Amino acid sequence: MLGLDPRPVPPHVFGIDRRRLRYGLFPSNGNGKGSGVQFSEYHSVELPEDCFTDGPLGGSVREPAVLREAVSALMAKVPAQVQEASLVLPDDWYRLSFSETEELPRKLAEREEVLRFKLKLQVPFRIEDLRLAAVEVPSLSLQEESNRILMGFGVNQLFEQIETAFEGQQIRIGQISNQSLSLLAALRAALGGLDLAAVALVVDDAYSLLITTRGEPLVHRFKAYKANLPPEAMHRFVVRDLRLTRSFLAEKMGNDNLQRIVLVSPADAEPTWATWLEESFETRPVLLAEEWPFLDTPTPNVSPHEVAPLFGAACREVA
Repeated sequence: MLGLDPRPVPPHVFGIDRRRLRYGLFPSNGNGKGSGVQFSEYHSVELPEDCFTDGPLGGSVREPAVLREAVSALMAKVPAQVQEASLVLPDDWYRLSFSETEELPRKLAEREEVLRFKLKLQVPFRIEDLRLAAVEVPSLSLQEESNRILMGFGVNQLFEQIETAFEGQQIRIGQISNQSLSLLAALRAALGGLDLAAVALVVDDAYSLLITTRGEPLVHRFKAYKANLPPEAMHRFVVRDLRLTRSFLAEKMGNDNLQRIVLVSPADAEPTWATWLEESFETRPVLLAEEWPFLDTPTPNVSPHEVAPLFGAACREVA
């Protein structure tokens, strides 16, 4: 579910949040250059404001029939027949958590029991209600146990409701990931050679910072905020939180020098967030379009920061 293991993936990718349902088509470019896929097609439909209930980790679908209708309306715009697809969820619906561990059991049931116990110590959610996946990631310099794992989790009921809506159109959802991990796949070439780098993702009411080492996830920080905060209050809130992340890196890695930060943000927020990131890490971010000009020609009504996570979900390595 984390979408980190090498495997073949279909060219069809869907994305969903509280406001919009999206579809992107990313066929193989056939030349082995860059990511190996190209941006070919994009469609979207708006969702009703009350499509989802309020709640931790995204709540749930209020009326399944409404979501089914939205999927049907989106597929009416898609000329291709879609049978299998990947799905990208918001970072607050599909959370990430890291944990240190000794070697995990080989048997799946025993392995999952250990993972759920580890997660239960970290999060205030009913573990029985969560869908969980995990993958081993690079260790911190100053960690106590031998291995380190990245766990991805979300509310199983919400995931099943979304999957069922697509099944109504005979579409099977395979790989599920969140926006940050999908962006990492899209930007792996830009970050893979660096000891310490980051992807900063900004959305309407939250931001995420994914710290990487050699292109692999090391630290993930997700913070929601009130979108109507006064600018000065927002500035203090963000910079204080970013500096806490920097302090964590200094403590656990003995290194807080981010060699590159890629900022993925709506265009009107880029100048402000670039300034805050530079103030916090003393590294000037590069913008998505500068680091990764994946749109050869501008496409009407498509913002690069909206398409990029979908593109990344299609950029998985083929086993």
